[in-house]
Amino acid sequence: MSDFSHQASNFKKKNLAYLSRFANLAYEDESTVRTALDNLDLDTSNNSFFFKEGDTEAVVAGDRKKIIVAFRGTEATLGEWMNNAQIAKDTWTEDNPLGMVHSGFYEAFNSVWNQVLAEIQRLRTHNQTIWLTGHSLGGALATIAAATLELQQPDIRVNGVYTFGQPRTANHLFAKNYNNRLKERTFRCVNNNDVITRIPPQIFGYSHIGTLMYFDTDGTIHTDGKLSWWARFWDRLEGRYDDIWNLAPDGVEDHRMDNYQALSENLA
Repeated sequence: MSDFSHQASNFKKKNLAYLSRFANLAYEDESTVRTALDNLDLDTSNNSFFFKEGDTEAVVAGDRKKIIVAFRGTEATLGEWMNNAQIAKDTWTEDNPLGMVHSGFYEAFNSVWNQVLAEIQRLRTHNQTIWLTGHSLGGALATIAAATLELQQPDIRVNGVYTFGQPRTANHLFAKNYNNRLKERTFRCVNNNDVITRIPPQIFGYSHIGTLMYFDTDGTIHTDGKLSWWARFWDRLEGRYDDIWNLAPDGVEDHRMDNYQALSENLA
């Protein structure tokens, strides 16, 4: 798991596997994270791992080649997700109205961002490459972080953003501006019937961002544009049929970060 292409800006399966582990680690306590980072050959002696404000958490870790920021997802129930699906959007950065993002996501991002940015700047002593990741809500925060760095910190270039089970995060204008700059470096992983990736609904003006990386029911990954909507529809139908006797609904089970990590590591 220590194999990581730190200078890549295109999609790498080994980077997907590596960052999936980080996205999962964001749910763990500090002692577990410290042990795991040691196993990933990262120097933990100079790292401040956890930044927490309310329910929002982020883990920042680095070495002389790379700095990785992992935002933790939410532990909300599906019902709570659906209740939040219609929340209004806020203008992203007041002085640069380049689009709007989900107000709840933006509030969560702002609660920890100053601390996270300060830690990135403190650790970045060797012009290290920057990598952002997260699962669920954490994926949304990772993309907002990427856009913020791109706009406000042009000296800190983001090499890659890998998200897992990310909900729709922003409106069409934000998505257009984001994709013009960062689509080729942003990889949004969706596992078959993951229900969270379909909210908030498009009818409320929300769009997805980045390059879709779709895991089909057999665990094969398909790049954006390589699998038609119709093919994804039948694949999702097959996934629901295969899991019909499972206790957990297929769309909920497919959202679990443990499953994303297993799928990602199987590719590496």
